[in-house]
Amino acid sequence: MKKINSENQEKIVRRGLYFVLPFITMLIVFMILRMAPFGNSSVMTWDMGEQYIDFFSFYRNTLLHHPSQLLYSFTNGIGGETIGLWAYYLLSPFNLILLFFSRSALPIGVLLLTLIKYGCAGFAFGYFLEKLNWIDQKWIPAATVCYSMMGWVIANQLNIMWLDVLIFMPFILLGIEKIFDEDKSFYYTVFLALLLFVNFYMGYMVCIFAVLYFAWTATRKWNGWKDLEKKFSRFGISSVLAAGSVSFLLLPTFFDITKSKGVYTQKSIQAVFEYAPWKMLTKFMVGSLNDNAIQGGPPNLFVGALILSGFIIYFLAKEIPWKEKISAGIVSAIMILAMCWQPLDIMWHAFQGPVDYPYRFSFIVSAWMILLAVRGLTKIGKPKIYQLLISFIIPVGCWVFVFIKHKKFDYLTVPNMITTLVFMLLTDLIMVWMLFGREKTIKKIQLQSVAGFFLLLFTVVECGINGYQSIKTLGFAPANTYTDFVANLDPDIAWIEAQEKPNDFYRIGKTFQRSENDSLSAGYHGMSGFTSTQNAAVTKFMGAMGQPNYLGKEDYIEGTLLTDSVMGVKYFLAPNNQFSNLASSNAMTPASSYRPDISFYDSVKKLNGVTIYQNPLALSVGFAADNKVLSSSDFPSGDYTADDQSYLLNRITGTNEKFFDLLGYHVIMRNCSLVGGVNGTLVTTDKDKPSSYEIILKNVSAEPYYLQLTTDIIWNANVTINGNTIPGFENGGQPVLVNVCANDPGNTIKINISPNNGTPISMNDVQLYKLNLSKLENSVYSVMNNQLQLTHNGRLQLRGDIDMPGGQKDVMMTTIPYNKGWTAKVDGHKVKTEKAFNTFLAIHVPKGKHRIELSFWPPLLTLGIIVTLITWAILVLCWKYEKKNKK
Repeated sequence: MKKINSENQEKIVRRGLYFVLPFITMLIVFMILRMAPFGNSSVMTWDMGEQYIDFFSFYRNTLLHHPSQLLYSFTNGIGGETIGLWAYYLLSPFNLILLFFSRSALPIGVLLLTLIKYGCAGFAFGYFLEKLNWIDQKWIPAATVCYSMMGWVIANQLNIMWLDVLIFMPFILLGIEKIFDEDKSFYYTVFLALLLFVNFYMGYMVCIFAVLYFAWTATRKWNGWKDLEKKFSRFGISSVLAAGSVSFLLLPTFFDITKSKGVYTQKSIQAVFEYAPWKMLTKFMVGSLNDNAIQGGPPNLFVGALILSGFIIYFLAKEIPWKEKISAGIVSAIMILAMCWQPLDIMWHAFQGPVDYPYRFSFIVSAWMILLAVRGLTKIGKPKIYQLLISFIIPVGCWVFVFIKHKKFDYLTVPNMITTLVFMLLTDLIMVWMLFGREKTIKKIQLQSVAGFFLLLFTVVECGINGYQSIKTLGFAPANTYTDFVANLDPDIAWIEAQEKPNDFYRIGKTFQRSENDSLSAGYHGMSGFTSTQNAAVTKFMGAMGQPNYLGKEDYIEGTLLTDSVMGVKYFLAPNNQFSNLASSNAMTPASSYRPDISFYDSVKKLNGVTIYQNPLALSVGFAADNKVLSSSDFPSGDYTADDQSYLLNRITGTNEKFFDLLGYHVIMRNCSLVGGVNGTLVTTDKDKPSSYEIILKNVSAEPYYLQLTTDIIWNANVTINGNTIPGFENGGQPVLVNVCANDPGNTIKINISPNNGTPISMNDVQLYKLNLSKLENSVYSVMNNQLQLTHNGRLQLRGDIDMPGGQKDVMMTTIPYNKGWTAKVDGHKVKTEKAFNTFLAIHVPKGKHRIELSFWPPLLTLGIIVTLITWAILVLCWKYEKKNKK
C-alpha cells in the first residue's frame, strides 16, 4: 500500500479539522440544550416541526415504498403535484441519511443531518480557500468556523434544506476562479447545476451573487476588454448550460409554482427603505436572535470579531489595488442596499416577499465579508498602527452606538453585548500578535502557531456561545410530541387500510393533529396541507368552506357533515371523549377541533384512546354533477360560509335546497356592550376586568348546530362551549363554522366569547345555523346513485366505471384538484379536462355507462427531459474539449 506522505497527512488533518470543529461545537451546544437523544427537547420548532419533519417522513415513504410520489400524491393536502415539493425541500443528497432512521426516530436523524451539514459547510469553505493562491493558510481554520457557524446558519438551521447552499457555493466560486485562471468552465457548470438541482431557491440567489463575484474577479484579474468578453461569454453560456442540465426538474417545478407559491408574487414594489440601515449593526452581536427576530427585523449577520476587523483591514491594505477595492466596495454597497431597500430585497427573493425568515440571502453577505476579511489579513503584511487602530475603533464604536440603543431591540441583552465586546478585544489582540509575530520562536515554540491556536480557540468559543445564546431563545417542542403522536396515529391508519380494498378511494379527517401535514407524514389521504407549493385554488376553496387558511396552508378543522360528504371523508378519528381531550390535551391526540356532529357517523373501532367513525354519506372521488359546476368560478358569499356550502352541493345536484336554517339566540353580555347594533363591535367596558359575550341555546334538538365566527373573534378572543375551550383557531382569513352541538336534544348550550385583554371585536356576520339532516341525506344519496366506481386506484392513474344520468348532469366532477397534468379518457377516447368551482378536475361524459381513465404526468416534464438530454450531450462535448486541451 502506498504510504501517505507528511504533506498529504497534514492536508487530511487540516481538512478534517474544517469539518470536525463546527460539527463538535454544535454537538456540544445541542447536548447542553438537551436535544434528543441527549434529552427530551428537539429541533422541531417553527417550520421544522410544522412542515419539514413531515416532509422527511414522506421522503422515506416515497423512496422506500412508493416512488411514484416523486410526481404526485393524494397525501399532499387533498391531492397535488409533488415535483415542486421535492425541488423546494427534499433533493439534498444528505437526506439519504434519514433512510437509516425509523419514522419515530426522525428527530434524532434530523439533528445528525444538521450537524453533518455544519461540518460539510466548514470543509467546503476551507477547501475553497486552500485552492486560492492569494489566501494565507494560517487564517483558514478560523474563517471556516466563522463561515459554517455564521448568524444566518444559526437562525436558519431549522430551514435545513437551505443549508446545502453553504456547501455548494464555495465550489461554484472556485469554478469562477477556474474560468479566469484555467479558461475552463466545466467545474463551474457542474456545481451550479448541482445546487440548482438540490435547492433551486437558494441557487437563484447564488446566481445573482455569481454575477457580482465574476465582476469582482474580473477586476482582480484584469487582462483587457477582449479577455473579459471571452471570459464573460464562457461564464454566461456555462450558467445557461447549468440551468439547462436540470431542466427536467426546473421546468415542471416552475409550472407547479405558478399555481401555488407564484400566485402570491408581490405585485407592488415600492422604492422605500424597509428599516433604518444602521439597525443591521445590532445583528453582529452575540446572541442577537429570538422568535420576533425570525419573523422580522434586520438580517442575521453575525460573523465573529475576527471578520469584522479583517473586513475593514481589506479596504486599508495598500497591497490590494484600488480598482479591486472599488469593485469590492460597489459589490458590498449593492448587498447592503439589498438588505434594506425593498426593490433589491424583493428581487433577491425571486420577487416574493418572504413570510418570516427575512433577508434569506444574507448568507451571501456574510460569506463575502469573510472572504474579503481573509484576503485583507493575507495582504496587509506588517500593518501600520493607524490601520490596526481603524480596524479596532470602527467595530468598537459601532458596539458603543448599539449599546446606547440596545433597549429598543428585544433580542439584545447586556450580557451578550459584553460578551461581544470581550471577544472583540481578545481577538484583536491575537490578530495583532499574528500579524507582528512572524517566524518568531521562544524555546523552539513558534509564536505564530501559538497565536493561531488561540485565535482558533477564541473563534470557536465565540461562535459556539453565539449559537447557544441564539438557539436557546427559540421554543423547542419536546421530542415526545412527535414520537408519541406517531406511535398512536399509525395503528389507527393501519386498521383503516386493513378494512378497505386496494381500489377504494377515501379520505380521513381528525379532530386532533400535530401539524397540517399529518397525512403527508403518515401516508393517508387527508384534507389539510401546508407547503410552499400548495395549490392556491384549493387554499381559496377551503377558505370559502370556512377552513382556516393562509399562504400555502389549508387546515380542515372546521368541517361540517356537508363538506365531509362532498369531499369523500369516509373515516373520522376523534378521542374517545372529545371534551375531556380539549380540557387536557396530550401529545398523542393534541386537539385541533371539536366535531360532535360526527356522532351521526358509525363508530366502528376504538383503538388507543381514539374512536374511528365511518361516514355513510361519503361520496366517491368522482360523481355525476350538473354542468353548472363548470361555470361556478367564485362562491357567491365571502361572508357566510353556510351559504357557500349550500351553494356547493346545490350546484352539484342542480337543486336549490336550504341545508342550513338560520336561527336566533339569546345573549348575555358581561362588562361589555355592542356599539353599532347587533352586528356592531363588542367593546369592553372596564379593560381591567374580564368581559364576555355569552350565547345561550336552550332546549336544542338532535340536529347539528353551527356557529359562524368572524376573523376578529378567531384572532382576538377565547371561545368556550359549556366551559370547554375550542381549539384550532389560527391563520383564519375568513369566517368559520364551528360545530357547537349535535345529538344533544333538550339540553342548554352556552357559548362564551371572551375578548383577549379587552380587545374590541367585530361581531358582524356572527350567525347560528341548524343543519337540516334530511335534506342533506336526500341530496347526497341522489349523487351516490351516479358516482365513479373505481376498478384501479394507482397513485398516478385512476380507472373506474360510472353511469351518467344525462340531461344537465353530463359532467363527471371529481374532488381532485385541477391540474393541466391530468389526462382523461372516456371509453378509451381522450376528452378535454375542465374546472369545477375553479378548483376541481371535471370532464363531460354522455348519458349511460362508461369506462373512465384519469392519468397524471407533470406539465413540462417531457420538455424538461428533452432539454436536459440535449444539454448533457453538449456538456459531454465541452468536457472532452477541455480535457483534450488540458495543459
